[in-house]
Amino acid sequence: MHITQHELFSYLEKVFPLEYQEDYDNSGRQISFDNQTITGIIVAMDISPVVISEACENNCNCIITHHPIFFKPVKNISETSITGSMVIACIQHAISVYAAHTNADAVCWDLLAKSLKLNNIELLFPDKRFNGIGYGAVGIYDNDMILSDLLKKISQILQSNSIIYYGDDSKRIKKVACLQGAGSRKINAVAGLGSVDCIITGDVGYHDAVSANNNGVAVIDIGHYSSEKPIIDFLYHTVYNYLTNEMHCNDIPLMISKKEKNPMKCGM
Repeated sequence: MHITQHELFSYLEKVFPLEYQEDYDNSGRQISFDNQTITGIIVAMDISPVVISEACENNCNCIITHHPIFFKPVKNISETSITGSMVIACIQHAISVYAAHTNADAVCWDLLAKSLKLNNIELLFPDKRFNGIGYGAVGIYDNDMILSDLLKKISQILQSNSIIYYGDDSKRIKKVACLQGAGSRKINAVAGLGSVDCIITGDVGYHDAVSANNNGVAVIDIGHYSSEKPIIDFLYHTVYNYLTNEMHCNDIPLMISKKEKNPMKCGM
């Protein structure tokens, strides 16, 4: 069965409406060959030379990413810049790139909390424009635990040793806020609520973490990539559902990038 890039992208825009994205964002079609038949699809966190090479190796002419390739206005496309060289490579190989970023974040606000096995999950910051979407989640563990045990639990679930934390190892944790991606901008607002024991997020600023600690709230920085990895899995299953259940198509290869790795590492 033949499915065009436009058909897939239109479906994604129904699941993750573009009007859900933040003002600064640029979700949607980044590089688009709308009328081209899809030969294969790779899902990744970011567009990169490694992911583009992987797409070529696997005859995939469609890359679905979480982060857009274009955030700021582009004044020129040059092979001497990394962004320019990636754009040129995609065009040369007729590879479309589609990004579902903060519009996907808004729909998937509870994914990180669910992946960390929290219960009674609620939306932290509802989007006043739309019903049932927003940013951040808060939930509880049925049995409280000390911070050091929570760190072990998170490391095991996320299969990551690249975790930074601020707080007393013996602090008891029951109610937890999860902020996917760069959550530092919301840390003070969450800590100020006075109802959570811990905040789990990525890209934590030192002063924000110290301020939260002063409010009696522990902060765990699992890194930007790890905090948003559940969204990559969700994007994969969204596309899989479209191909299999909506279009009854089982002959288009679909994969999560095997070569993309978490760039955040822990040195010794």
